[in-house]
Amino acid sequence: MKHLHLAKVAILLWLFTMITLGYFFYFGNTTKSLDTRTAIRLTPAERQLVLTEMRALLEALNGILAGLGENDYEKAAKSADAVGMGLVASLEHQEKTILLKLPVSFKKLGFGTHEKFDEIATKIRKKEEIHTLLKDMDELTKNCVACHAGYKIELETEAK
Repeated sequence: MKHLHLAKVAILLWLFTMITLGYFFYFGNTTKSLDTRTAIRLTPAERQLVLTEMRALLEALNGILAGLGENDYEKAAKSADAVGMGLVASLEHQEKTILLKLPVSFKKLGFGTHEKFDEIATKIRKKEEIHTLLKDMDELTKNCVACHAGYKIELETEAK
């Protein structure tokens, strides 16, 4: 009888742990900020990594536009490649702890953005029509706008 009680407690603890992990995987370490965006709470090092990655995305956008403007398709493609899914793979070790703190919607937006850079690099190398590339760039920058309109990165130590 005592073993049955211990088994029930163990199952309840396991369920509680799984629900808690599921909650953090889905919602991350977030709160609502005063400006109604979702505040993602990170350590100073994690925050710096995310902001550095965002600056790299902006630099890549600039590199793509500069390359296309100069009719230098390889320069444009290399700029897009630099922040595609290869970048995500290279940062995988550093980002493991951050991924649990990010809400699923932010992760989808981020991974979708990196994948879009890869798609654009492929289209640039195929020298697709400039209007097609501009449409893809429009879709890509909508991700940037959605991210910055919906989220902000705060330090875990900041007051809620």
